[in-house]
Amino acid sequence: MSSVALQEEWSGKIAAWRDSGLSIAAWCREHTENYHRFLYWRKRLALPVIQQAGRFVELELAAPPLALSCNGVYVHVSSEFDARLLGEILTVLKRV
Repeated sequence: MSSVALQEEWSGKIAAWRDSGLSIAAWCREHTENYHRFLYWRKRLALPVIQQAGRFVELELAAPPLALSCNGVYVHVSSEFDARLLGEILTVLKRV
C-alpha cells in the first residue's frame, strides 16, 4: 500500500475515533486496531497540521468586573457599566 493510501486510511480511522467519543484504547479494542500503531499515526498525521497552523490569533479580553464595598454595602459592576449610573448610585449611597 502506498504512503498516500496509508495516510488516507489512517486519517479516516482517526476521524472515526474522534466522532465516536470513545477513548483511543476503547476505540482500538472495538475496531481491533493496534493501540501503539494508532498513537503513531495520530502523531504523524498531526505534525503537518501543527506546522501549517503556525499563526497568531488576536484575543480580545473583557475588562474584569468592578467590586466596591463600604460599611457593609457591596456593589458589583460589570466591565461594561454605565459610568453616569454608577455615579448616581454612589451619590445615593453616600446619603444612606
